[in-house]
Amino acid sequence: MRAYSQHAESPIKLLSLVLQEKGLGAARIGFEPAYLTTDYYLELLDTMPEAKFESCEPILQKVRMVKTDAEIDLLCRAAISTERALMATYSTARPGDKERDLVGRVGSNILQSGAELPSFLFFTIGSNTGYAHPDPTDIELQPNDVLKADVGGWYSGYFSDIGRTVVVGKATDDQHSIYNRLAEVHRKTIAVMKPGVPANEVYRQNVAFYKEADIEFNLPFAGHGLGLYIHEMPMLAEYDGTPLVPNMAFAVETRVRWPGVQGFHIEDLVVIREDGPEIITKFMDTSRLMEL
Repeated sequence: MRAYSQHAESPIKLLSLVLQEKGLGAARIGFEPAYLTTDYYLELLDTMPEAKFESCEPILQKVRMVKTDAEIDLLCRAAISTERALMATYSTARPGDKERDLVGRVGSNILQSGAELPSFLFFTIGSNTGYAHPDPTDIELQPNDVLKADVGGWYSGYFSDIGRTVVVGKATDDQHSIYNRLAEVHRKTIAVMKPGVPANEVYRQNVAFYKEADIEFNLPFAGHGLGLYIHEMPMLAEYDGTPLVPNMAFAVETRVRWPGVQGFHIEDLVVIREDGPEIITKFMDTSRLMEL
């Protein structure tokens, strides 16, 4: 391993030197353009003018789609730890708590669960639950408010991604109705995810389930692969026809939002097994709207 001095020298300069030391100065070299800045790419071209750089993203995306058993085990432990951290945060939520208080609390709980870092922390109250990923505010939790979370942590290089919605107090009949129908969409969508089913067929069925439930649908995907990155292929989207195979891992997310009013979100880690989908995150009962 070779190190460089941050802010004193360019990492690309050292990378170029090492590649040339290994006789790769004029080689065909694969890289991931989505994760390399334009400045660094131009510097590579300048320092290695005889090399040919080509995107290897399609190859790496394909390799990452199907996890090893060890990766599945790590992802499962990360997801379960995150879900428990989220439930611990919900269980301490009280009227008067601010969004930023709850964000700090869930981040701390995720760290204590074994994560190296919280990766994203979206925790919203009341009318703010109608937005996808807002910054935390000083809005205070009131009795009977909806609490919605979409959070994740970084565990040994792998990500978790969990979504849950609860009410602190008593939910209205309308809120119970919306949530029950959303939970049914979620359950039916996951049931479709059997080996051999194309990812875009899962999405199409998801759209149909929303329509059957009389819930507005305007979302571009129903879930995504999860692993070294938060959003990996396959995507449960119209454009992705990848057949599902065992040892794929997905964050399946079912949600509905009315900006400035309210929103509901259910997101689970689902692993594709030989005999069908397995929901890993079952610590919290998502079949009904939980009242705390």
